[in-house]
Amino acid sequence: MPDRRPRIVLAESFDASAMEKLRAVGNVVTLDACDESNLKAAVAECDALLVRTRSRVSREVLECAPKLRVIGRGGTGLDNIDVEAARERGVAVVYTPGASTDAVADLTVGMMIALLRNFVGCDHMVREGKFREARDSAYAREMSALTLGIIGMGRIGRAVARRCRNGFHMSVVYNDIVSPGLLDFAATPLSKAQLFGQADIISLHVPLNESTRNLIDAEALKQFKKDSLLINTSRGGTIDSLALASALKSGALAAAALDVFDPEPLPASHPLMDAPNTLFTPHIGSRSIHGLARMNDVVDDVIRVLQGLPPLQPAWTD
Repeated sequence: MPDRRPRIVLAESFDASAMEKLRAVGNVVTLDACDESNLKAAVAECDALLVRTRSRVSREVLECAPKLRVIGRGGTGLDNIDVEAARERGVAVVYTPGASTDAVADLTVGMMIALLRNFVGCDHMVREGKFREARDSAYAREMSALTLGIIGMGRIGRAVARRCRNGFHMSVVYNDIVSPGLLDFAATPLSKAQLFGQADIISLHVPLNESTRNLIDAEALKQFKKDSLLINTSRGGTIDSLALASALKSGALAAAALDVFDPEPLPASHPLMDAPNTLFTPHIGSRSIHGLARMNDVVDDVIRVLQGLPPLQPAWTD
């Protein structure tokens, strides 16, 4: 008798408990590589596809998947999935929008403190035997004296703002194209231009789409205060990286901390690589033990769709 259980393709790794759940309901296939050619071949007969960050589920990939019923994204963003093409084909898309909120918010606040207190520079100087010079040059601004500007007051933006307002007593201003509703902390909405001109620290928390690509470009950077700091833990494409490198080198911007890049990773020859007053981390915002564990919960929604039930975390609602 033929096995009529659904075929489930894992383009990237999920933990053992997630694998166990999937194997209980279907035939699981794991891929060694998630480039486009491998994805096209793998989805030809599959009912469900699970991805994380590296897989690109394009319209062309979807056209090779006549039986596909659901795509599960273990993560927050959906910019690596052509959601519109999936919707046109009747393929459900589910994800874990709140999985990494605390992890990314923690990293964002840590980056602010690291820039203000020059952790990297002090570390290098101490290792070079310049202990006194490092100490004598360490005159930092305190968080409570500064204004935080949040671009994108969604889950992560609110978590960062809440930590900074309630924990560090910072003034908070924000800009969002959608009203965040009632906030449980004090914050003032401003236009982007007003925020750029008032904020001491500007933190980006927006998805990457046509309206946010190069949101921070040369013109925007001209509106920043010269002693301001820029933090990006959202998507690399939201910043014009060449313009950012130029602003840092000219002194038009005091410092920047980036967890995401465009391109990613940056080539060694990229102007940002030798820009002063920078702190880089390798796209680790969501990579906490707890955050990664919550991303695996996407398998529960994938199973619900395969069983004919409505998903709990759909990419859209009708």
